Amino acid sequence: MSAADKVPKTMFKHGAAEEWTPERIGRLSQLEIKQLRANAERLNEPALVDLCSEVLKAVRKQQRAK
Repeated sequence: MSAADKVPKTMFKHGAAEEWTPERIGRLSQLEIKQLRANAERLNEPALVDLCSEVLKAVRKQQRAK
C-alpha cells in the first residue's frame, strides 16, 4: 500500500470552482485573476474560466473609463 492510498479521499477539496463569485474575483488584482483563470483551465473548470474572463473584461473597461 502506497502513502497515497493511506490519505483519506475527503482530505482534498474538489469542485471548489462553485465557491468563486464575480464579486470575490473582482477583489483580486488582474494578475491574480489571470492566474486563477489559468488554474481553472488546467483543472478543466470551464465555468470558472468564463467567469474570470468576464471579470477581466469589466476591470479593463473600468480602467479605460478613468
